[in-house]
Amino acid sequence: LAEGFCFSFSGGMHHGHYDHGSGFCLINDIVIASRKLLDEGTAKHIWIVDVDAHKGDGTAALTAGDEAITTLSIHMASSWPLDGPKRLENGSPNPAFIPSDIDIGMAAGEEAYYLDRLSNGLTRLDAGQRPDLAIVVSGADPYAGDALPSTTDLKLSLDQMFERDRLVYNFLHDRNIPAAYLMAGGYGEHVWQVYAQFLKWALAKRMKVEE
Repeated sequence: LAEGFCFSFSGGMHHGHYDHGSGFCLINDIVIASRKLLDEGTAKHIWIVDVDAHKGDGTAALTAGDEAITTLSIHMASSWPLDGPKRLENGSPNPAFIPSDIDIGMAAGEEAYYLDRLSNGLTRLDAGQRPDLAIVVSGADPYAGDALPSTTDLKLSLDQMFERDRLVYNFLHDRNIPAAYLMAGGYGEHVWQVYAQFLKWALAKRMKVEE
């Protein structure tokens, strides 16, 4: 909030639910931090922008109906956790249907549309109330070089990942919205490149160093 930008080398446990952990996430640090800021009066409205490969289902569940927190998640449409229909074929509620305020599902092979869909989603997000803070769940696992088997439906190139991160950064920066980035998902020997290229670029801009 003071400097307008920070990046934490941890956090982003977006699968944590109210009464159980899930998907490597014991508790949902994103929502806990958001609610603390809101309770203290430090912030009145918060955006959670989730660009991890997996849907932020725990975050969506915990913030459902909370007008002080607006959530956007762009993620694999057909991999875990499934978006799913609102109701099952027998008409009963689908326990896997946990909508964010804005959900952008990406089917396998749709990588070429990723950046445009993310840009459109951010524009939709901006049509609502401007926040005092944006928390970016900046997972590296959409990267094609990620080693986790459950991320294979989304294979963005390193260049596409860089474009993703610059798109989100510039969108928030241009609107003077402070941003706190969390590492979230990223698996294997190569995902460090995703974080490194973004931080090298972002920190140069913050310190006004020539790229």
